[in-house]
Amino acid sequence: MQSCVFLLWLIAAPFLVANAHFGHSHRREANAPELGVLFQGNQQFKEKMQTESPTLLTDLTENGQEPEFMFIGCSDSRVSEGTVFNANPGTLFTERNIANQFVAEDANAQSVVAYAVSELHVQHIIVMGHYGCGGVAAAIATPPEEPLDAANTAVQNWIAPIRALYQNSTRAEIVSLREKNAALEVVEEPEPEEPGFRALVEENVKVSVQAIARSTVIQDHFAALAQGGGDGETLVQVFIHGWVYDIANGEIQNLGISVGPPGVEIPSVPFAPVTSNERVLPLENTSEDLVLVCQKLCKAKRNFL
Repeated sequence: MQSCVFLLWLIAAPFLVANAHFGHSHRREANAPELGVLFQGNQQFKEKMQTESPTLLTDLTENGQEPEFMFIGCSDSRVSEGTVFNANPGTLFTERNIANQFVAEDANAQSVVAYAVSELHVQHIIVMGHYGCGGVAAAIATPPEEPLDAANTAVQNWIAPIRALYQNSTRAEIVSLREKNAALEVVEEPEPEEPGFRALVEENVKVSVQAIARSTVIQDHFAALAQGGGDGETLVQVFIHGWVYDIANGEIQNLGISVGPPGVEIPSVPFAPVTSNERVLPLENTSEDLVLVCQKLCKAKRNFL
């Protein structure tokens, strides 16, 4: 009996393998049009590099990266830092997540900042939000009904600090939007041009800039600079900037909240200032109320984990 079963398996096996292979090939072919866009883009990229910077990739491979900038931005596909800054490989050391957040409990973001400062010796850390941000919009809208599935839970947990910022902010545009939404049973995501939405995008960037500046990595770095360096190594002065990008026209604006080592003059930023009536204070002149808000947001994040 076992011999018969084994014989049948030998006869059927080639057909089973052939059918499995055919199905796999068919699925690959079905996905080719979408992947083809990336393939063509890569071909064009290689041609461009060969024409405009023929030695750059080889130099980066042999000598390693030495970026001057670390970039913290949104995962949004419309805000690719390489495209927005027309930057070559090796220019920006990058961390991206939903709504360009830096959260103290996020080991990934902490490690990226640590490596950027201690190993790559970047000179500037840039936090850049963007108007029309989906993560910020979702923090304004009514949360999905419970029970939440895994996907909604992950997103809602991540944007919890922004929702807390929206609920506690005293900025006039945000207060106005919050009061308007209070009368609604269900709050939809706002339109991109809504002033309160744009203001919350800006405030969210400010919170991340302040959180980075107060992080242990940066505070230790500033302390080492004040003592004249450490272990015989020359330390680089690090400055943290907050910018905002307009996806409608490609323009980047400066929020005017740059932070640097104590007593060191902040270098000028070439981007135009945000056209806003909101007065922005430097970190060292920030009131204790702002510190309490940052602490409250971090607590909100922990409560959702």
